[in-house]
Amino acid sequence: MIKTRCISLLLLSVLIAMLLTPSIPTRSQKPQWEVSAEGVRVTVGNIEIYIGATTGISDIFISGVEVISGLGIWVFAPGWEYIGATPWEGEVLEPPTVDELPDGILVKTHARFSPDTNTYLEFRGVYKIYNTGMIIANTTVTAYDDTEVQAVYFIIYFPIDTLKGQTIYMVYGGTSGITFPEEFSGWSIASGTYSAAYISLPQGDIVFVALEPTALGYELTDGRDWGGNVYEIITTLRSAGMIAKGTTMKVSLMLYPHTRGPEFTKLIVETFGSLGAAKSTVETLKKSKPRTPGGAKLLAECEKEVKLAYDAYSKGDIESTRAHALKALELAQKIKVVERRQRILFFMVIPGIIGIVIMFLLAWSASQKVRKEVAS
Repeated sequence: MIKTRCISLLLLSVLIAMLLTPSIPTRSQKPQWEVSAEGVRVTVGNIEIYIGATTGISDIFISGVEVISGLGIWVFAPGWEYIGATPWEGEVLEPPTVDELPDGILVKTHARFSPDTNTYLEFRGVYKIYNTGMIIANTTVTAYDDTEVQAVYFIIYFPIDTLKGQTIYMVYGGTSGITFPEEFSGWSIASGTYSAAYISLPQGDIVFVALEPTALGYELTDGRDWGGNVYEIITTLRSAGMIAKGTTMKVSLMLYPHTRGPEFTKLIVETFGSLGAAKSTVETLKKSKPRTPGGAKLLAECEKEVKLAYDAYSKGDIESTRAHALKALELAQKIKVVERRQRILFFMVIPGIIGIVIMFLLAWSASQKVRKEVAS
């Protein structure tokens, strides 16, 4: 009887602990895909992603609602002649391919604008879509001949019907919230720089993180100015002028559409901050070059933890990312302590002991010499 009560109390305690412990549900399922001449349609749970064969994301849906209506490169020739937008326009040089990864899939695209446009730009897209729904979108632009442009933009489009009245948070040092206007009041809404951004919608959340470069300048605009039905985050990659043959530009962005709630979104952004702090700390330590064996060993462990953190982050494993990033920061603090102690040991204590031993040996040798002289 007593034993049964003890077991019941134990189970009740475990249940209470589980209820009181905050947890983030992990959605992880293999992406499903369809390939066509137009591009690749990928589904991960309730997330749908459409990648154009011409390179770019043409749509992202959460539970059937469009939340992104374009992401890619926009090009204008001199005189503001519109050449094209990679999510929809261009010549496909190689059909899109899909390869399976242990934790997701890899989609590749290869296209260019028609040489008839006199805009000799070629585009390669590499999209890693993980089982968690996280997307790493890499776009590389290469000039395969000298090309004159008015502008080359990296643009993210948001449908006005879904986003109007909602707030996007831009993160760069601090965090600023910008509300998408319901009624048109002008082309420019806001401008600045972001390293991360996020939006919480009734359908779900979207998180963006700039990977390469690590910060992007932007102009947030209202497309109703030109008859469009989208808001735009515009980043200028090249202004008016000649782009020399062989010039390459790259944008790498992490996108994470999910339905795990705003708290998970904040966790993603906070973890990204911890990851950045760990990376910059390691880079600083590498520049100072630890001078002791213990410090060098800890630095190697610290670098390993940062790598593991980035690997986990790229797969959407936020909990593991946070653990590895915090471990890296902990090791970085230990390096300072170990360096201080071992420098005292190697550069003060041991040389001091060696000095004393040498002095003792010299004194002993001198005394022996004196004894020999006296004995003779």
